[in-house]
Amino acid sequence: MTKAMIGFFLGGVLGIVAGAGGMLLAFPFLFPPAAVNETVAAMAGREVEPLVDARFREGVSGQDAAHWGRGGLRAFRADDGNVLIELQADFEVGPGPNFWVYLNARGGIDDEADFEADGGRHRLAKLKSFTGSQVYAASAADFDSTRAITIWCESFGQYIASADVGEL
Repeated sequence: MTKAMIGFFLGGVLGIVAGAGGMLLAFPFLFPPAAVNETVAAMAGREVEPLVDARFREGVSGQDAAHWGRGGLRAFRADDGNVLIELQADFEVGPGPNFWVYLNARGGIDDEADFEADGGRHRLAKLKSFTGSQVYAASAADFDSTRAITIWCESFGQYIASADVGEL
């Protein structure tokens, strides 16, 4: 009887732990954030000339069926001199937990090793959505030393996508 009670208790604890862990992994797939529709032109109330017009690279060594991103991005100089980075309407990444937008001091980032080798990277903001146009503000000083913009999964240390915005 005691062995059965211990087995039942341990099974319950393991079931709760496995269920909670599974839900943490499944949550972004089951309940993705709504698509965002922010644009710099709408925020400024006028058309603005971009400083940078780039695309996230597809099919690079760090991407696979679960870790990928695509779409365009533009950067604009704001009236205060800082920079607004706009992920375009065609932006899309595979869903996952805890994605962040990084400014990288190096270009040509294609996988985890490239990303981690960049000692000058700067974490900008948490990704707002897996799809759609979204705007992030960066200081002029941070952006002026930026050569790439990367989407990175903090939870699992996974490369998602990168776009070169400056000299390599």
